[in-house]
Amino acid sequence: MTAGVGLSSAIATKLVPRTGTRPVLVAGTLLGAAGVYWLSRIGVHGSYPTSILPGLVVMALGLGAVFVGVQTAANTGVPADKAGLAAALITASATVGGALGLAIFSAIAAGRTRHVLMAGAPLPAALTAGFLAALLACAIVLVAAAVIATRAAGTRQQLAAAQPAPGPETMAKAA
Repeated sequence: MTAGVGLSSAIATKLVPRTGTRPVLVAGTLLGAAGVYWLSRIGVHGSYPTSILPGLVVMALGLGAVFVGVQTAANTGVPADKAGLAAALITASATVGGALGLAIFSAIAAGRTRHVLMAGAPLPAALTAGFLAALLACAIVLVAAAVIATRAAGTRQQLAAAQPAPGPETMAKAA
């Protein structure tokens, strides 16, 4: 998973200056949603190589793009004296959002597991049903995030404006 995040982060870093953050964020969240949806289809007797690994790889590719897009969007256009504050706010938001997401999706998993157990299903089937419900809910939230990202302000023009125009001093340094 780490390699997938690293690979997609490297690709997204090269794409953002050309496309802006919006397409990277939308693509990343949709890839993440596809990976999580894949994971939400795992059966009780699923295996790692065929049931889990493909979903994790797709999800990782999406997450790397999202990380780059969010960090770039959050810091673009921020004055230098406020850059530390912007970085701290995005880090705090990610931490709080992760904790809130974990709490919500854990509650979904626990509630579904309890419901299936009360219906008389064996524990492995109940746990699987609970995890699948939480993963499906997570995929839906990621699709909603992709829709929201389509409305986000693009940073392509701001990134282009931040690049120094080739002037005599820039050309002299290059020579």
